[in-house]
Amino acid sequence: MAIKIKRFFSEPLIQFIILGGLLFLFVSYFQQKKDIEAREITVSKEKVNQIILNYKTQVGSLPSKQELEALIDGYIKEEISYREAKKLGLDHDDEIIRRRLSQKFDFLQTDLVEIKEPTEEDLLLFYNNHKKLFRKDATVTFSHIYFSADNSTAALAKERAIIVLKQLQNHEIANAHEKGDLFPLQYDYVDQAVVDVQQNFGNKPIVDFLFKEPLKRWLGPVESGYGWHLVFISSRGNTGIMPYKLIKEEVKLNYIDSVKATQNKIAYDKLAKKYLINRSYLDKK
Repeated sequence: MAIKIKRFFSEPLIQFIILGGLLFLFVSYFQQKKDIEAREITVSKEKVNQIILNYKTQVGSLPSKQELEALIDGYIKEEISYREAKKLGLDHDDEIIRRRLSQKFDFLQTDLVEIKEPTEEDLLLFYNNHKKLFRKDATVTFSHIYFSADNSTAALAKERAIIVLKQLQNHEIANAHEKGDLFPLQYDYVDQAVVDVQQNFGNKPIVDFLFKEPLKRWLGPVESGYGWHLVFISSRGNTGIMPYKLIKEEVKLNYIDSVKATQNKIAYDKLAKKYLINRSYLDKK
């Protein structure tokens, strides 16, 4: 009997089946263990402290007990969704994820850059070499009266503006918006650059009008994206380079950004040398 059993287990096929079964059990055990670990989410003290710090940074105060529990539950939900998404392979070939990871890496590289405190000579040299960065745009300060065509026509709105203009001529009243219609924005504007006027009134004739016409009198009618206006231009500020002493902190910030950009470019070029770039799209067919 013992000889038959020994002969049975000495058969190559039996040995193969036994080894295969043991290997299956071994793989199944570790796969099950791996699955259990993948389903375990540990909320450590360090993670909770990080959640509290993020909340304080955004809100300005510490979360209450109920708010903290809600934040922790939110983290757990996010982690579950993240793991399930990875199981489905949603992190592969996704342009948004690629871009976000690239941005995070760039931010990390930027944070690692150490910038020594610039000297007065550093800042003055940067200021003199980059004066275009510190150019002040031309500005205008004005008030206006608005005439809407919503309840009539553009021609009638313009006619009403002309009538009011005749009433205001020879008067230096800088504010008379009550003689017109209700305007959805404001009536008085201070130190507005061209881009500010365009944002508020549209890219219409009123933009050039405000920067060219005479001061201290009611003028118009002139058209905007809303309708017709009479305008009283109080003053203008000329374009020019801001004096260094008035914008020293702004110069410093720009200097630091410039140094970081230069060092990041050096770091990237060094990193890029480690990769072989195959531009197959340039191959001739």
